[in-house]
Amino acid sequence: MASSDNPGTSSDNLGYDATPSALDSPTVAAARMLGGVIAQCRATAEHRTRAEVDLRAVQDIQRKLQADPEDPSARQWVRQLATAWSFRARDNTRSIRKILDLLDGNQR
Repeated sequence: MASSDNPGTSSDNLGYDATPSALDSPTVAAARMLGGVIAQCRATAEHRTRAEVDLRAVQDIQRKLQADPEDPSARQWVRQLATAWSFRARDNTRSIRKILDLLDGNQR
C-alpha cells in the first residue's frame, strides 16, 4: 500500500511528481505535448537523431519547470523547439500550433 502512494515517481522522471499547480501550468502542458510530438517523429529514420537530442532537451525543460512552472527561459526553449519541429513534422502542424497557443496564452 505504501509503495502505491506515489506511483508517478521514477528515475527518469519527466516532471510528473511536481505539485498539482505546477502540472496545470500551460508551459508544462506545452512541454509534455512537444515531447509527444517529438517522440512520434523518433520512429522516422530521417528524424531519429535529432529527436533523441531534442527529447533529452524536453526532459531538461521539464526538470526546470518543476522548480518554476513560469520560468521564462524554459518557456522560450519550448517555443524554439516547437518552431523547429513545426518544419520537421509537417503532419503534426495542429499539435505544434496547440503548443504555441498554450505558450502564447501563458504570456498574457
